[in-house]
Amino acid sequence: MKFTFLLLALGPLLLPLVFHLDKKIFKNDNFKAAFGASLVSAIIFSALTVVLQIFGIITFATDSTLGVVFKDVPLEQYLHNFSFSFASVSVYQYLNIKFPANNLQKYSLALSNLLMGLCVAFLFFGYPKWYTLGTFGTLLILLFLIEYVGTLRFMYRAYRAFAFILAPFCLVYGLLFWNGLVVVAKQQVTGMHLAKIPVENLFIALSMLLVSVYMFEFLKSKKLA
Repeated sequence: MKFTFLLLALGPLLLPLVFHLDKKIFKNDNFKAAFGASLVSAIIFSALTVVLQIFGIITFATDSTLGVVFKDVPLEQYLHNFSFSFASVSVYQYLNIKFPANNLQKYSLALSNLLMGLCVAFLFFGYPKWYTLGTFGTLLILLFLIEYVGTLRFMYRAYRAFAFILAPFCLVYGLLFWNGLVVVAKQQVTGMHLAKIPVENLFIALSMLLVSVYMFEFLKSKKLA
């Protein structure tokens, strides 16, 4: 049982391995960009996790972990933040190589606007709930910055990668919540769940993917400049 969280945390790293064997997704120094982007994403969302833990919004069953903790957050959670971010970039890169057509990019802004509207709705109706507030506030800011401030255009491909990685994400987090390894205070969420996973976690996953992909594209653009 002590290794359950660790195995789930590292499980997403199987995807990069399989994809690299098939399409060599880390050629031309893409590994450095993917690693750096994933590290930035992991640091950001690990910091948010620490804040949530400090305020008692999220807790962990530390008796079911290796016992290595930092700021009362188990090592496994930090590893999960990195592995999911790295897997997200890997899925993104793999799909870009395997399906290079980008015809649907023109519809990505409409989808982003729809998601921003959804974020505003959740913030309006769920503002007393801090987990909900943090989740949708973060996603709203990210979408606005990427679509209306940034110049890198990749959102269709990012949404495509998210649709692909959502299933393994739900599998990992479903097991985490089902086994009580991660617990979110009931009064801090909307109460909507998907197989015991708070709906907020699905949007946290999208935020993590967007940060990872943006940093990946940013680092690649700097390398080519």
